[in-house]
Amino acid sequence: MAEILGAATTATKLFLEVNQVSIDNWTFKLFYKATTTLLLALSVVSTSKQFFGDPISCDVRKGGVNQDVLNSYCWMYSNFNIPPDFKGSCAKREYDGATLYNTYYQWVSLYLVFEAILFYLPRSIWLMLEGGLMKFLAKGARGKIIEDACEKRENLLRTFQEHLHNKYNSYAAGFICCEVFNVVIVLSQIFVTNRFLNHKFLDYGPQVYSYYSVPPEERLIRKMNPMCETFPRIAACDYIRFGSGGGQENINAICILGLNMINDKIFLVLWYWYFFLLFLGSTRIVYRVVQLLSSRIRYQMMKMKMHRYFKNNENIQHIKHYVYHCSIGDWFVLYQMSRNMNRRFFADFLVVLSKRVNPHPNAHCDEHPFFTETEINQTTDVGETCDNSVHAHLDITYMGEEDKEDKESEKTNPGPKDVLGF
Repeated sequence: MAEILGAATTATKLFLEVNQVSIDNWTFKLFYKATTTLLLALSVVSTSKQFFGDPISCDVRKGGVNQDVLNSYCWMYSNFNIPPDFKGSCAKREYDGATLYNTYYQWVSLYLVFEAILFYLPRSIWLMLEGGLMKFLAKGARGKIIEDACEKRENLLRTFQEHLHNKYNSYAAGFICCEVFNVVIVLSQIFVTNRFLNHKFLDYGPQVYSYYSVPPEERLIRKMNPMCETFPRIAACDYIRFGSGGGQENINAICILGLNMINDKIFLVLWYWYFFLLFLGSTRIVYRVVQLLSSRIRYQMMKMKMHRYFKNNENIQHIKHYVYHCSIGDWFVLYQMSRNMNRRFFADFLVVLSKRVNPHPNAHCDEHPFFTETEINQTTDVGETCDNSVHAHLDITYMGEEDKEDKESEKTNPGPKDVLGF
């Protein structure tokens, strides 16, 4: 039992990406993680005979027909041309006179797997474009204890200035394109699914809600259940074979499509989920456009992410000046770093970066905005400093009284990290 619980805990942590570097946001995860998992789970459910029995079972009046052969034949060639006066439950009542064949129910499972692969495609593209950059930058700077903090800060500053500064606009553009691709995929799949279900999917959710929101007596008057119109459970089958005398004989069979008992619920769930994703994805795109157009919004996002360390920081003018004037690529990389690094360490890094690259011309700054003089004196050897020329051995534990208060406040007020993301 302990091993099972341990495996379940490990799987849950992997799924939720606990203590892992994050390279996207919660909206992005809904597309590639939640949706892919949902589609694969529904695909498995749609093939579970132990819950819903055989996908089709047919019956003929006189018998004399091999049941397996009849079921296999009718699974491929049954139709829904049931006489209008048929009194059985959940038969298709409306058709235009043309023969309607059972052409797609046997493909539901494979179709759901195909959609799952399609929804994971933007994630695969972004993984290739990202190339492990955040994992590299955040290495050794994620925990509460940062060893050799000054040395790590100087190395990180050197890396950013030499290899990242004004060179990663394409990095940000790649992520935004993947977000747009997510919306394009869900929008296209709504119309593809509508075609797959013979143009019954676009208004499927509202029709089902309207039908089941009325009293049972009124449903009997309406007669046409939208779930049964899209996924009939009764089908007719004309089984033609050679008789004992050598001539052809036509055997009429009626078939029960037991699989449609779950298919109608599967696509009802997908209708609501797809339109929910479309709303969130479109909102995210609008939000992203506002970010691109406004440096003020970008600065406020950074400020909210690091609100505790920006609150009483005398170098805030340098940070504001830098964020207002840096490129979109620089801002995006810095914002991603703020989500994956120790906040206090990143705040110190950002202050020194803004001072060295593009300082505010009329503001004063110090070298250690968050490392107090007492902390530095207690943790460094005599004569060592934390400047450009000498890298002090500075181990800093980021769990002082202020950080404990911050931790308690985050429990009650998650702040923008849990609400906005990037």
